[in-house]
Amino acid sequence: MNLNYKIILPFVGYLILAVNLALASVEFDLQPLGNLNKILVSLKKGEQFGLGQVQGSFSRVQGKINFDIKSPAKTVGKIILDARSLRFGYHKVDGDAHQPQWLNSEKQPKISFQLEGLSEENWKGNTLGAKASGTLLLKNTTAPICFPVTIKYLCSKRKKFDGKPGDLLYFQGNLSLSRGNFGINPGNMLGIIQDQINVEISLIACSSGKRPLLPSRLFI
Repeated sequence: MNLNYKIILPFVGYLILAVNLALASVEFDLQPLGNLNKILVSLKKGEQFGLGQVQGSFSRVQGKINFDIKSPAKTVGKIILDARSLRFGYHKVDGDAHQPQWLNSEKQPKISFQLEGLSEENWKGNTLGAKASGTLLLKNTTAPICFPVTIKYLCSKRKKFDGKPGDLLYFQGNLSLSRGNFGINPGNMLGIIQDQINVEISLIACSSGKRPLLPSRLFI
């Protein structure tokens, strides 16, 4: 059997290129489905304020995540919050939270997390468990942080939300911070609001197009 290598070789080259592209990192944007993104904060009440917690959320979240399917450890990105969008649902708490001694939101409105990589990656079905490492910027103070996350990549599911082609990336995590370490009324009013801040992250980002030749075990 005679093979026409002039036809076959370019096809093989294209196939190899397509596979490599399919396994490379994909950029996911938080902006298009921004109303579905949630960054929740919980503050423990001090002894003078009674038991329980005060909970709030940021309504303005944006950023991008470059998820590397072949090497998840190389995943990078940036998540940006508008501090002025934080609301607790109580008029006085909402007002106090943005005062200069607390978030100082008008002069320092940007809160950001620079994702610099993942570690301890562990696949369970199509869900990746890992630890996310990076740098947090809060009230003009930067600090390295590391916290557990779960990531799920859903092939060709964007259309369900906004009618456009593309994939989805769910990014969820939890972490705890010391407000004093970030200059948020450090050492003061601990009898009303304790030092620890608990943060719950639930994000959904989308790509601009469906990827070809996806590794089947990672996607549904």
